[in-house]
Formats: sequence, structure tokens, C-alpha cells
Amino acid sequence: MRTQDARSEEMRARLMAASIEVLRECGFAGFRTEAVAQEAGVSRGALVHHYPHKRDLILAVHKHLYQLAVDNSVESAAAVTDQGAIINEMLKDAQSFFLGNHFFSVLDIVLSANTDPELKTEILQASRNARLPIETAWVNRMSEFMPRPLAETVVYMTYNIVRGYAMRTLWEDDPARYAEMIVHWKSMVRDLLRNNGVTWPAE
Repeated sequence: MRTQDARSEEMRARLMAASIEVLRECGFAGFRTEAVAQEAGVSRGALVHHYPHKRDLILAVHKHLYQLAVDNSVESAAAVTDQGAIINEMLKDAQSFFLGNHFFSVLDIVLSANTDPELKTEILQASRNARLPIETAWVNRMSEFMPRPLAETVVYMTYNIVRGYAMRTLWEDDPARYAEMIVHWKSMVRDLLRNNGVTWPAE
């Protein structure tokens, strides 16, 4: 027999999945708690029991999406042991978030929260709290093969390049051009490493 805690956890998981789907389909502007309850197949009272206000649900969704990214990134960084593969794996990790299914939902929440100063503060703090462990995980791993300041630069460059392309897809999505850019980016990284006395194995 399931405990009350187990039932509550199951309900929250259903509400999160439904909230993500409604946010993806309708955006922040069209996000309605009634739609979430309908998508989850529960009463609005059940939703309100766990999330009394819409802002509570929005903040929970934002944190949930970022936590998924944190868990994935930390696991990916920890799994890499091959020096020659680490840059590609970091790139894949950045792409999985910024070019994945949830980035624009997160971005929509961040931008739309500007109309609610209190929510905006909580959202931005949650964003910082989430991104820091991700970048730190990759910096820590790369620091095993290069000086830490150099690792920080490579990670910073990588995430900003992928994030920038993700934003550009809002008006122009050119995968071929992006692939070409990544080739040049890898060459730049190798030059940066070589100029700082770091030997890097060929792919």
C-alpha cells in the first residue's frame, strides 16, 4: 500500500509533466492552472493543494526544468574520463539543454517574470543556482587536463556560443552554418590550448 508521501510525490510528478506540456504548447502568456489540471487528469482542487498559486507552480516548473539539466550535466561531466573526448562531450551537454525541448520554456518564464518583481527575483536566483553547478562540474573535470583559469575560459566560451546560436534560431535556424561554426570553434580552442602550453590529443 502506498504511503501518503508516495501519493503526493506521484501527484507532483503528474502536475510537473502536465505543466511542462501546457507551457510548451501555450507559452507563459497562455499558461493556465485549469489547463494544467485538465492535462494532468486531476481536479483543480488537487492542483491547488500542492500549488496554491499560479506563481508557485511556475516557480516549481522552472526549478524542475533546471534540475533536470543540472542532473544530466553533472552526470555527463563525471562520466568523461578520456581527455580527447571531453570537449565534444561538454559541447553535447550544452546542446542538449540550449537546443533541446526545454530551453525556450525556461526562457519564456524568465522573460515573462519581469511583470512580477518578486517572482523575477526568485526566478533569476533559481537560474543562477542551477547554471553554476553545471559550469562548475565541467570546469572541475577539464581542470584535470589544463590550468583551471583556462578551463573556465573554454567552458564560458562553449556555453555562450551554443546559447547564442539557440537564440538565433528564433529567427533563423541554419544547422549547416552552425556545424561550420563549431568546426572553427574547435580549432580556436585547440589554438588557445596550444598557445598556453597544453597538448591536446587529436579527435
